[in-house]
Parts: sequence; structure tokens; C-alpha cells
Amino acid sequence: MVTLYLLKNKMKNSILYIGLSFITAFTLNSCKNDLDVLAPGEESVSVYGIINPNEPIQNVRINKVYLTDGDGLTAGQNGETINYGPGELKVTLQRFMTGSTTPTVTSIGTGTIGAKKEIVLTETVVTTAGGNFNTQQRIWQTTDKLYNSGEYKLTIKNINTGKEFTSQTIMVDSVKATGNLPPFIYTAFAPPGHYPVHCGIGNGGYTPPTASIQTQQLAYIDYHVLTGTPKISFKSVVNAKNYKVILRFHYIDSLTDNVTGYRRFVDMNFPTQTSSTLAGGEPLEVSFSTPDFYSNIASQIPKQTVGVVKLRRAHFIEYIIYASNEDMNTFLQVNEPSNTIAQDKPNYTNINGGVGVFAGISKTALGKELKSDFIDEISDNPTTSSLLFAKRYTFICP
Repeated sequence: MVTLYLLKNKMKNSILYIGLSFITAFTLNSCKNDLDVLAPGEESVSVYGIINPNEPIQNVRINKVYLTDGDGLTAGQNGETINYGPGELKVTLQRFMTGSTTPTVTSIGTGTIGAKKEIVLTETVVTTAGGNFNTQQRIWQTTDKLYNSGEYKLTIKNINTGKEFTSQTIMVDSVKATGNLPPFIYTAFAPPGHYPVHCGIGNGGYTPPTASIQTQQLAYIDYHVLTGTPKISFKSVVNAKNYKVILRFHYIDSLTDNVTGYRRFVDMNFPTQTSSTLAGGEPLEVSFSTPDFYSNIASQIPKQTVGVVKLRRAHFIEYIIYASNEDMNTFLQVNEPSNTIAQDKPNYTNINGGVGVFAGISKTALGKELKSDFIDEISDNPTTSSLLFAKRYTFICP
């Protein structure tokens, strides 16, 4: 979400910058930096850069912070007011081992692309949703693969003025498997060696259905017992403070005019989990009542239905955990909605000379097959029976 901030100085000029409130469930740092009112002629930037080593592309959004005597909203629609020009900025990433001031290897070499000591991001223009600001926004990105350890330093240099803005954040690893079990424990019965992963999504590889399908189904996901309270359990990782857990139900719509079907999904979101320390290894979990699962898909699926549905097929469930570092945690805490009448809130930034956030997150995703009893319950349950889900387990990959 893009939020508009207007700060007033004594001469009643308005400072306008793009503040980006990240309303999923990632995290931020406890030491706050106060934002001073921008002096006339002083250059500043608004930055939003969340780097994730599990993603193929890293994006950093950089805008001008500007002083205007006129209508701030009108000025925000002017692309030249909020965007830097082509080639005006040089944006780089360097990696440091924690406590060191000497840069180390920044990217992981892949294929014909060698490892780099410094990554120079390339700029491009993207179109954003309409709102308070011009929809044409300039971002900087890289496809170089990042490490999940150490600290990354962002440097933004204005080629014309020589002004530099910097920020540094620590990386976090993704939630990992423990022993021969997958990252999360879903069922009370967890036989080693019988954790088939849907089409290789997640750690542990993929075990296709065999003649012993009934044995394998003992480890498939089964939410058909309506009195159950399933849990998604995991352990915290080093340097990660907050954890956002998502249960993603994948299904296939077969329409009357299409025989191949459309792959869709609905999410079940859980409250953010916060670890008590940054040491890692702390047991964390979320839970839900089984009827809530059926209610969630019954309310969400009709909202995204397009065309006339002939039937639907339950495909698989994906468990996703985002882990975020303390910088992201503090940023979210400062920008979360206030429940009090006092709306004056402190400003947080970890951008030296600017506003915004530069932080690290990670993502773990694991896809799991569904047990036949569970698939049949989705078809028969009074809450979801009108959605036309077919019965019986059918292996479909992907």
C-alpha cells in the first residue's frame, strides 16, 4: 500500500514523500530514527527495498522527497516531481559479513554469470495502481542471486550532485527441514520417508504415487475431521523476528467452455508470529479450527470465479512462511494502524539521509497432496458443497 505523508514546517511548506506501508506480515527494528523537517534545497529520497534471496528478482523503489508551496496531491501526480530521471542515480548492493567493514562476495554465480563483489542495479519504469502519486514509477532491480547470510549494504548515488544515501540490513535464512521431516509438522502421524511433496514444491523432493498409495496417504493432508484443530508448527531461524504463515489451497476450475481448466488458489492467513529472540530454534505455531478452513474457501472462491463452472478439483495445499528481520519488524510496527484517538506516530527510517526502509526477508513454501477423505469432505461439506468440487483423489502435476 502507498501512503501519502505531509509534514509541515514553520513556513507552512509541505514536504511530500511516498511512504510505503507493508501490510502483509513481515518485520522491523527497535531503534527509531527521527525524520527531521527537510530544509530548503536539501536533497532526500524515499526508499522501499525488501530483498529476499528466495526470489529471482530484487526490486528497490526510489522516489524524490520534495518541498512544495502548492497542493501536495497535485504535485504528486507530476512524474518529474517524484521520479529521478533516466541515468540520474547509481544504485548498488554490497555484502559484508556481520561485524566486518570489508566487502565480500555479494552474489552467487549461476550458469554463465559469475559471482560479483558489487551488484549494480538496472533501472526500469513500471506502472502502479492509481492513487495519490503518478502511476509511472522508476524502480531499480537485479536478477543476481543473493546470499541468505551476512549483511547487504544499499548505496544510492546521485550522479549529478554526488549526494549518497545508504542503508544496511542483515539477511535471514528460510525455515529449514529438521532431520528427515519437512519444514513443518502437519499431522500427528509423521512416518519418516513418507512425506511426498507436491511436484517437488519445497524441501525433501517428490515421491510420486505408487502401488502403496494408501500408505503414502497416511502422510497426506487430511482436514476432514470437523472437530479437529490442525497446527502448523515450525522453528524460528537466526536473525528473523517475525513470521507470516499462509495456508494456500490450490484448486482447478473446469469450465463448460474449457477442458484444460484454470488453476486458482485461495489463502488462509494467520496472525504474525514473533520470536522472543533472534537466536533461532524457538518453537512457533499457528492453529485453526477445521470448520474455519471450509468457511474460508466458501467465502473466497466465489469472488474469483469467472465463467460457468462445470466442476472443480481440489489440487493441493501449499504452506508458506515468510520470515523477516528486525528492520522490517520495526517498520511495520511503526506503520500499523493506531487504535487510539492519538494519531501522531513516530517516523521510522533506516535510510541514512532519507526516509523509508531497506530490509531482508525469506520465504519457504511446501506443497502437499490431499488425502482422499479430505477431498471427499470438501465436496460433501454443507459449507462448500455448492462449489461443485469433485470427489476422489486424482494425481495432477503440476
